Amino acid sequence: MKLLSIIMLTLVILSCNKRQDRIQVIEDKNLNQKQIDSILDEYNFVYSRVVFIDSLEKAILPVSTQNSRGGSRYSKKSYYADSYPSYWNLIFYDINEGKTKLLTEKKFRISDFTTNFKNVGPILKKSVLYKAGDTDYNQDKKLTYLDPEQLFISDIDGNKFSRLSPANESLTEYEIVPNTDKIIFRTLRDSNGDKKFDEKDEKIWYLIDLSTESKAIEILGPEKRKKIENLYFKQWLVKNNQK
Repeated sequence: MKLLSIIMLTLVILSCNKRQDRIQVIEDKNLNQKQIDSILDEYNFVYSRVVFIDSLEKAILPVSTQNSRGGSRYSKKSYYADSYPSYWNLIFYDINEGKTKLLTEKKFRISDFTTNFKNVGPILKKSVLYKAGDTDYNQDKKLTYLDPEQLFISDIDGNKFSRLSPANESLTEYEIVPNTDKIIFRTLRDSNGDKKFDEKDEKIWYLIDLSTESKAIEILGPEKRKKIENLYFKQWLVKNNQK
């Protein structure tokens, strides 16, 4: 029985290691183009589902990457991530003009994006919203799922790409106020300063109105949150001695 348990545990560990991808870190920056091409040959560049926008006159081609052959001889280090980024860039394609444009030339992890909104204001009608991250928040010199992602926006041509939620907080959810250009979203704030985002951190609700070009405002500021917490303490945690 003990031998069977050890075998099962070994199989689980091997299975987990097989499922996890490794992201290679190329340490030598003085490579010529031929050497760079030999490294890129080890990767499959995947152009995912095509998303049509603006009455089929424009399209988005998300870009993801998978390592198909294992490690590179130019890489001495690598690290596990939850997975490769869902997408690390998007290509915007104008079908009528035959022009393409990258969303950004900065390093990003993009976990999701949404467009073709219904029952929204005129700005969001012609926008794309993203859940993405570009900040090595825990300063481990890696951009992984452990780092926060924020709410970003661009127009349907991939221009005016900008951040809507605070850079040092991690987006958890968002909702569009119907028939408006307002978005309510929630983040995790690293309130204990441990460089992690988990249930121990504060959950902050924001409202942003894109029609006014103003910054996001906290729906419940520190004083209101403290008042609500104290009310909960008095009503639910303190023993009621009244008969």
